[in-house]
Amino acid sequence: MYYNSTHSFLFVFLVMVFNISLAQQKDSTAVISYAEKMQIKLNVDSHLENYYITNSDDETDLNLALNNDLRLTVLLDYKIFSFSYSFTPDFLPGNHGDDEKGESSYSDFGISLFPGQFVQQLTYQRMKGFYVVNSDDFASNLPEDNPYLLFPDLKRTYYGGSTAYILNPDFSIENLVYQREWQRYNAGSFVPRLNYSYTEFSNDFEDFKGKEKDFDFSLDLNYYYNWVLAEKFNLSPYAYGGLGTRIENYKQRGDNLNEEDKNTYFTQEYGGGLQLGFNTDTFLMGARVSYKSLNYKNANDISIQNDSWYGLFFIGYRLDPPENLKRIADKY
Repeated sequence: MYYNSTHSFLFVFLVMVFNISLAQQKDSTAVISYAEKMQIKLNVDSHLENYYITNSDDETDLNLALNNDLRLTVLLDYKIFSFSYSFTPDFLPGNHGDDEKGESSYSDFGISLFPGQFVQQLTYQRMKGFYVVNSDDFASNLPEDNPYLLFPDLKRTYYGGSTAYILNPDFSIENLVYQREWQRYNAGSFVPRLNYSYTEFSNDFEDFKGKEKDFDFSLDLNYYYNWVLAEKFNLSPYAYGGLGTRIENYKQRGDNLNEEDKNTYFTQEYGGGLQLGFNTDTFLMGARVSYKSLNYKNANDISIQNDSWYGLFFIGYRLDPPENLKRIADKY
């Protein structure tokens, strides 16, 4: 009797080990990782933000925008790191210098890390030179050769980051958002994300200088889904919504002016999008359309809204890393 029980236990144990090994094998083949490859990718997108300031008394929107239509991003991925640099080159359509709308400049740097089921992002961004899209609503007698109100010295500097956690361990956000992996079956996941940033707006109004400092903290909930259309194609919808708080400090300094105003507001944000991707072991490409919105009311009951629709096209190539880079990365 003892002999039979022992063999029964061994048989059950071996079956469990076999099933676990099959499950591990399935998981490892369901997501193809390209972490050992160096990935170079180019993005072209229209993700340049507009700012809408609405006065509840007369419901007039002040629409501020940059005089650039398209952004070019260069990305380099290797191991758990992703580096990016974005700018608005003149050779892209809509980025040519325009005397009517003034000169604008844009640049940002980003780094992303992927430890386990976490995604950590850090970003620095700088914009300068805005114009009022709906200038006719505020000045009806503008000359034909200068039909827009310009804020050439208005500058926005942004330091931000986010920490996200993928609740479903069998879902690859690196497949959808970063193309560092390829998921071969349908799967989705909720992804809570903590956002934190410091933004500074500054402008020279000739008689005085104004500076606004914003500290933003928010928590949002994202949902991503990977739908495999074919062996090398996927379709990926996503949506998110969140709440947060903004701590604002505005100062005005001039010869006869020295004012400061501090306020705290609750913010709302939401958005979503749809992405189509194509992937091979060496080549990748895709397109995405997205919408995002951030809004709040300030102490004077003025609504501030920052929203945009934007499109993105990406193309990339994977290759073996240089030996020097590989030796450095292997040490860590």
